Amino acid sequence: MQRVLSSLSAALFFVAVALVLLQPYPTARTAQAADINQKCEDCMVRNQARFDQCTEVHGINHIPCYDQFNEGVVICFRNFCEQ
Repeated sequence: MQRVLSSLSAALFFVAVALVLLQPYPTARTAQAADINQKCEDCMVRNQARFDQCTEVHGINHIPCYDQFNEGVVICFRNFCEQ
């Protein structure tokens, strides 16, 4: 009886270890999320740089600079930030 329980315990242990090892690796999703967040941040930085350049060239009261900035924000959020 003790030998059967010992074998059963060992089998249960190996099944538990196999289940733990076969679970999906969670950092793959985390890495993907970090990559998307980085792309979002990069897009927003590029958009801000374009806005700054536009206002330096045309002045702070040039409305098309603001329109271009707003369009850039929409594009960044559509493509990267809302994934």
